[in-house]
Amino acid sequence: MALVVFSVTLAAEVLAAASVAFSAAFPGRRIWPPPRPRSWQAYCLWLLFVVSGGGVAALGILDWGNLALAPWTRWAVGAPLWLAGSGLALWAVVALGFTPTLGSEGTLARRGPYRFSRNPQYVGFVAALMGWAVLAASVLTLLAALGGATALILAPFAEEPWLLKRYGAAYEEYRRALPRFISFRRRRGAA
Repeated sequence: MALVVFSVTLAAEVLAAASVAFSAAFPGRRIWPPPRPRSWQAYCLWLLFVVSGGGVAALGILDWGNLALAPWTRWAVGAPLWLAGSGLALWAVVALGFTPTLGSEGTLARRGPYRFSRNPQYVGFVAALMGWAVLAASVLTLLAALGGATALILAPFAEEPWLLKRYGAAYEEYRRALPRFISFRRRRGAA
C-alpha cells in the first residue's frame, strides 16, 4: 500500500513541479498563478498540491519508523520543525487571506510573516514536510517530502513576474527589501 501511495504522490509532485516550471518559463501561458480563480489551472494545481501533501502525510503513517533514526532525533528535530513549519504556513495563510492563497487577486501582503519573507507559506510548508519526514523516520516519506518541496521552491519563480505586473513599483520595492525565502541578514530597504 505504501508503494502505491508513494507512486501517486510522486506523480502529483512531478506534475506540480513541471506545471510551475512551465509557468515560470512561459508566463503568458502560465498555469500558476491561475489566470482566473475558478479556472482549470486553479483546480488542477490545487488538486496536485493536495494529493502531494496528503500523500506525504499518509506515507509517514504507513511507513512509520522504517528509517534508522534515533528517537531523540525524530522528536527533538522532526517534531519541532513540523510544528513550527505548520504554524508558520497557517499564520501566512491567515495574514494573506484564503482566497489570495488559492490564487485570486488580493492586496500586496506586508503584515504578519510577510514582514520577514516574501514567501512564508512556502517556507512553512517546506519545513513542515521535512519535519514530518524526520519525525516519521521513513525513506519513502523523505523522498516524497523532497518532491513536494521542489514544487514549493519553484512556485515563487512563477509568481514573481505576475506579482511585478500586478503591483508594479510597490512589489519591486518589497522584493528588494525582503528575501524570497528566508535570510538572517538585513536587506537593503528593510525597516
